[in-house]
Formats: sequence, structure tokens, C-alpha cells
Amino acid sequence: MSITSMAQEDRKIDQAIKHRKASFTLMSTYWSRILQTVEGDRPYDANAVIADAKKVEYLSRLPWEGFVAGSERGDTKAKDDIWLDEEQFKKLAKELEVKTTNLVKVADLKDIKKLKVAFEQARDVCSACHKEFRKK
Repeated sequence: MSITSMAQEDRKIDQAIKHRKASFTLMSTYWSRILQTVEGDRPYDANAVIADAKKVEYLSRLPWEGFVAGSERGDTKAKDDIWLDEEQFKKLAKELEVKTTNLVKVADLKDIKKLKVAFEQARDVCSACHKEFRKK
């Protein structure tokens, strides 16, 4: 591999890491708004929650393309286990997508008690993935 090819590959890997980090950062922003609502720290505005849930649902589909070969090195909190147990990682990613779709459906019901349950179910998937695949 030439020096030019290596530099291009490094840029590709760097861009992949930036992509997934940006996706997670944005998802966290809207996720936090919903968390504040279900915990009572933010007034319940059903329409705002629906909008935030839709953003979380959309963003939950974006990070995964940023987990390309070679992106375990670089400025990342991803554990090598992602590439060693890729099947489990993909299972949790898909489960997050399913749970965030459910979160939107429940948010549409405009029932904060049901919203809290759906939120906690989605959060449990996030926590499981972070515990298994994210460095502290």
C-alpha cells in the first residue's frame, strides 16, 4: 500500500469515527430532553416529545455505518469487542432501532406514563450496548 493510499484510508477511518460520534452526540441531545420530561424536570409537552422521539428514531439508524474496519483505532470509545462480537453488536443496534420506533408510537399516544415505560425500554438497550461495547 502506498503512502497516499494509507493516508486516504486513515481519512476514511477518521471520517467514519466522526460520523458515528456526531450521530451519538445528536441522539444524546434529543434523548436527554425526553429523559428530563419523563423524570419531571421538564414540563410535559406532548408535541415536543413526539418531535424529539422522531429525531431519536432517525438518529438511531445513523451511527452503524461509521463502524468500519480499522475504525477501532483512533479517537474512539469503541471497544475492540465490537469487531470481535459483531453479531451481538448488530443485534443490539437493531434492537435500539426497534425500541426507538416503539418510542415514537408511544409518544404519539400522548400518555406520559406509557412514554416513560417505552423510554426505559429503549434506554435499557443503550445501557446494555454501552456496558458491552463502550470504553469508560
